[in-house]
Amino acid sequence: MDNNKYQVFLEVARCNSISKAAENLGYTQSGVSHTLKRMEADFNLPLFYRNRNGAFLTPAGEELYPHIMQMMQCQKNLNQTILSLHDLHRGTLNIGTYSSISRNWLPAIIHQFKQDYPSIKIHFKEGGNKDILGWLQNHEVDLGFLSMEEAEGLEWIPLVEDPLLAVLPSDYPLPSTASIDLKHFNDKIFIISALGTDIDIHRVLRKYHISPDIQYSAKDDDTIISMVEHHLGISILPELVLKDSHKDVITLPLYPYCSRTLGIMVPALSLSSPVTTRFIEYTKEYVK
Repeated sequence: MDNNKYQVFLEVARCNSISKAAENLGYTQSGVSHTLKRMEADFNLPLFYRNRNGAFLTPAGEELYPHIMQMMQCQKNLNQTILSLHDLHRGTLNIGTYSSISRNWLPAIIHQFKQDYPSIKIHFKEGGNKDILGWLQNHEVDLGFLSMEEAEGLEWIPLVEDPLLAVLPSDYPLPSTASIDLKHFNDKIFIISALGTDIDIHRVLRKYHISPDIQYSAKDDDTIISMVEHHLGISILPELVLKDSHKDVITLPLYPYCSRTLGIMVPALSLSSPVTTRFIEYTKEYVK
């Protein structure tokens, strides 16, 4: 299979630019243009609109794009499988993850994994739910650690329940109960995780019809904790985010109990590479 032309197709679609794609791939601009024209002739379909602003997928190109992406992923998995048959200790794994998971889980999981497979290269990048889903759908990562969310074309592997906790300044007047009622948050100045970074806090507020006075929004969990510490408001965050936090804040369970489900998403487990499948097994063992 001539993978080069499909790689060119995907890179131009990603960049919306023939010149930028040529630069990224180390080809000449005329070489990229020639490859696209040859593909269009082979398929007897126009794949890109070309104008002074760049190159953009036609409806036919949009239709073919996910199939070409999947085909290239299958080829990558085939190559890794062939390598694994020669040497079970070779391959590359790309991971998308929350910063809380990369901080609290991944060091231990990767350490154990590398004990058995020292030559496998592991790369991970951090983001929110929206980022990680996008990386998965574009096949930029092999697996993603995130909170459960409906996503067409992706397969979900649940791992663990992570409680949501109230986050309060250290001198906050505490309730007489061991938990804090969600109704307490109504009209209180509230610091919330940015939508797209987090889905769970927003989901809980909607589910229980809670209307805090949301004055601040932040993507970084540590920023939210620090803002609570400095009396700028109160918040709700997952327990894993708060683990080992050295900020001067108080955390309390919520009433009613609320949690998020953390797990792994992959484009398709049956199509995952041997390295990906093995890493998932190590992760399950760790969280168990």
